[in-house]
Amino acid sequence: MRAVTTRAIDVAAVAPPGVEQCTVDVFLPPDPTRASAIAVCVPGGYSSRRYFDLAVAPEHGEYSMARHLAGHGMLVIIVDPPGVGDSDVPDDPFTLTPDTLADVLASLTETVVEAAREGRLLPGTDPVGPAPVLGVGHSAGALLTVYAQARHGSFDALALLGFSGRGLPEQLGPAELACAGDPAAARAALPDLVRSRFASALPPFPARPGSIFAGGPEPEVAKAALRQARAPLLALLGMTSMIPGASAPELAAITVPVLLGIGERDITGEPRAVPAHFPAATDITLFVLAGAGHAHNIAARRAELWDRIVRWAGSLPGALGS
Repeated sequence: MRAVTTRAIDVAAVAPPGVEQCTVDVFLPPDPTRASAIAVCVPGGYSSRRYFDLAVAPEHGEYSMARHLAGHGMLVIIVDPPGVGDSDVPDDPFTLTPDTLADVLASLTETVVEAAREGRLLPGTDPVGPAPVLGVGHSAGALLTVYAQARHGSFDALALLGFSGRGLPEQLGPAELACAGDPAAARAALPDLVRSRFASALPPFPARPGSIFAGGPEPEVAKAALRQARAPLLALLGMTSMIPGASAPELAAITVPVLLGIGERDITGEPRAVPAHFPAATDITLFVLAGAGHAHNIAARRAELWDRIVRWAGSLPGALGS
């Protein structure tokens, strides 16, 4: 894999006031002109783009999904959405609705893909060939890629990790559950639900995290790296992901191939029930990572998921050698 470069991408035309740019890291494969895919990776709740490039000393093993994918031929872009990590924060964080975040992600994706195709993504790089564009999202970040696809058709395929349309009904209160199965009601109530639960549209990671954040037997160095990747929650997106059925129209609009990567001890519920949330997808691949919880990138067998993504991407229409 070649050097990693950080870039600021102009998203002012579609972002809410206060947001001019989003920060990404670019991971080049050994030969960008023969990239097997362009992967745009979006972190989940309470995480920055660093979730995909965890800072663990090499002697402890490989914990960077981004470097692994790039080393196997992908051009990888890891993204901080508005309000997260090194990206700009809007004047009013309550403007960061799922729709608005999706518009920003779609614009950013169009910018980086066009630059890659024309050899302008980084100085001194040749144009990337006609590789498929993948939306890769973890948890609530997966839902964000779904919204970008439903609204703009940004991707040729989606790799959705630790995500299910079932939501988290066991974590919801009466007012939140009252919106289950009713996307219009959930959308209308969303700001009030967020204020009631979080008080803020960008709350920090909780001092006393609930059971859904419980770790497994992962090494302490990996857990420490995961803590370093913490960021404020995009609460309107997070709440939407928690309400069952809130995003049913967007999920039903997905007509591209989908890879579902789920941990054996994930928060998604029964893994084999997840494909039913994508009734129009042209192809669905389900991969269950043995022994993993929700944070797949620190699981003992994390590389098995990464390698499955590589093989899946290589089989997509338009992929080099497919």
